[in-house]
Amino acid sequence: MFFIGSAMGLWMRNFLFICLALVVVLFAPSPQAAESVPVKSGRAVAQLVTSHDTAAPGQDLHIALSLRLEEHWHTYWRNAGGPGMPAEIRFEILEQEKLGDDPGIVTIGDIIWPLPEIISTGPIVSYAFEDRLLLPMPLHISKDAKPGQVIIIKAQASYLVCYEVCLPEMAELELSLVITEMGAEPVKDGRWDANISRTIKNAPKPENLLASAVLADGSLQVDIAGGELDFGTIRNLYFLPYEQDLIEASAAQITLRGDTGLRFKLEPSFGLADGVKNFPAVLAFQEKIDGSWQRRGIVVDVQAGARIDIGRVKADTKSGTKSGGGAGNAIGLWAALVGAFIGGLILNLMPCVFPVLSLKALGFARAAHEDRSVIRKHGWLYTAGVMLSFLTLAVVILALKAGGAGIGWGFQLQNPVLVGALALLFFVIALNLFGVFQIGGSVQNTGSDLATSGGAKGAFFTGVLAVVVATPCTAPFMAGALGFAFAQPALMLIFVFIALGAGFALPFLALSYAPGLLARLPKPGPWMDTFKQFLAFPMLAAAVWLVWVLSAQTGTNGVWRILGAMLLVGFAVWLWKYKSMMAKIALAMSVLLAGYFVKDLGEAAREQELSTLPQTSVWSPERVAELRADGHIVFVDFTAAWCITCKVNEVGAINKPQTQELFAKYGVKTLVADWTSRDDAITKELARQGRSGVPLYLVYEPGRDDTSPQILPQILNYEIIEKAVEKANLENAK
Repeated sequence: MFFIGSAMGLWMRNFLFICLALVVVLFAPSPQAAESVPVKSGRAVAQLVTSHDTAAPGQDLHIALSLRLEEHWHTYWRNAGGPGMPAEIRFEILEQEKLGDDPGIVTIGDIIWPLPEIISTGPIVSYAFEDRLLLPMPLHISKDAKPGQVIIIKAQASYLVCYEVCLPEMAELELSLVITEMGAEPVKDGRWDANISRTIKNAPKPENLLASAVLADGSLQVDIAGGELDFGTIRNLYFLPYEQDLIEASAAQITLRGDTGLRFKLEPSFGLADGVKNFPAVLAFQEKIDGSWQRRGIVVDVQAGARIDIGRVKADTKSGTKSGGGAGNAIGLWAALVGAFIGGLILNLMPCVFPVLSLKALGFARAAHEDRSVIRKHGWLYTAGVMLSFLTLAVVILALKAGGAGIGWGFQLQNPVLVGALALLFFVIALNLFGVFQIGGSVQNTGSDLATSGGAKGAFFTGVLAVVVATPCTAPFMAGALGFAFAQPALMLIFVFIALGAGFALPFLALSYAPGLLARLPKPGPWMDTFKQFLAFPMLAAAVWLVWVLSAQTGTNGVWRILGAMLLVGFAVWLWKYKSMMAKIALAMSVLLAGYFVKDLGEAAREQELSTLPQTSVWSPERVAELRADGHIVFVDFTAAWCITCKVNEVGAINKPQTQELFAKYGVKTLVADWTSRDDAITKELARQGRSGVPLYLVYEPGRDDTSPQILPQILNYEIIEKAVEKANLENAK
């Protein structure tokens, strides 16, 4: 009995304790949390928070999306810069029937965006946030709100988080906000109110700065002046448009400093394809405050075509902002000049240049035993032809870019009329070298006579013709230099092209100063006529190649036009020796009709279907993403029919059975980006990867993300492709 009584007493005491605890829990005042339950994904923690636990009728406060990101992960600003997506929030206010008849009893404004970081991932530049992010929004409680009511705010937050892979995430968030009784003071949340206030204080705001934008020399020129900002003391300047795709985020931002303002030179993107427009942006910079450099931003309203005086402009030496990122501006001017010079030297060894350089070799053979001053003169005239041609090419590129055209290295051979004209010219030169005809004084300015003549004109125009046919090729070291040049202002692009021309012309110029080498050549004799006729075959090979290029651009309609033009020109050459009036009329008619056929190649190109490749093989960003999402490694071949280097790589590496077996083993899907004819999407992608021309080879690992691809060398072999594919497969297996 003693034990039973003791047990009963213990049970009664525990029962009373439990009852007391329930009373405390049930009747104690519940805390009004100013935050939702956290939603965790393993990459980010999302919450909805407010600056106040309670709110009064008519009060203005703030609600915010809080994101805590794991190490290395980032999410995007309102303009993601490169590929990306900013956070979006959709709200729903519950229990509106308890809050009165006014549907606007609670209104929530736009996000107040903090200043982002500039994050480079390979060649891609993004405007993004790491670690912690708070996105405040103004929240207004109507005066018609009823005291004592509870406002339930639900939000659906969508955001993209990236680190090696990019993953879209969504969080369903909910919090409640109590409307205070009359006379009661709204309760602030000490933690979130302080964080939100600090974020709003540091967010970019207007400060009476004036800004204008114009297109000049192919660049978007933005001038900023006015306000109370000391432009002479700030550094690390950066220009951030609110809207995506107005400028190329991955291209260099060139900053010039004026006496009373700043000038940015930016690469325009397709968002300005119809011309400059008004747009808001942020000027980001570092400013010394209380002895330390602090980063901040000012909102500017950019006016298209406005005139703003920034004083005398000089190069910016304080901001350090040849900003941007990616391969397109990964090198400086000096590195670009050296790369262009070396690339020009190597360009002499490219197959597309051989036919014309053979003409120069013939010229040296003719003059080998002449006066040394004559040989040197010819060397300098050849150099002058090369340099003038590269300068002309640079000016044409600048003019086309200023007009908004998306162009790159070798762009001229995207024009079927020019391709046809060159094919016809090489055909005529071959006939001349065979000795079928000799054109004399009255028409000696034709391209064939100028290039094949042995005198000063021949030396100069051989240099011109060499440059024309060299541009389809891209030599090693040229890619980075040209990618840099095409993103720069006019003067820098011209400097790079001068360096390229100097490298291209140097071998023959040096040979003209090497009498010992020239003396080894046999003296002129019958062998030279045989050598001359032999050199006609490289010309015919070049003509055949260009006809093949036309077949890709214009189809069979273009091929019969150019072959018809060659037939007519051959007929005109045969008529040349006849002096009768009928022969001259027939000759003139043949030449005119041949010219019409060449001119009509542009119409043939428009008649050609967009592509003869199967749709599954045609490159597009969407197709890349689709194949990666299906778990495939993707190999992208940026090529053109007129790109000799591309075709050598295709025959010697890509299309080899060994490579195709490798692709089959790892499930690699091949996409072809054919740049034979102008394609703005391909031009833009080349620029994104820091290139201005083909070839370009990219290998993407599987996965639905925006990670940067592997960029392969421009000269391929099986080992290079195998290493890239195995690396992509290994990354996918992790």
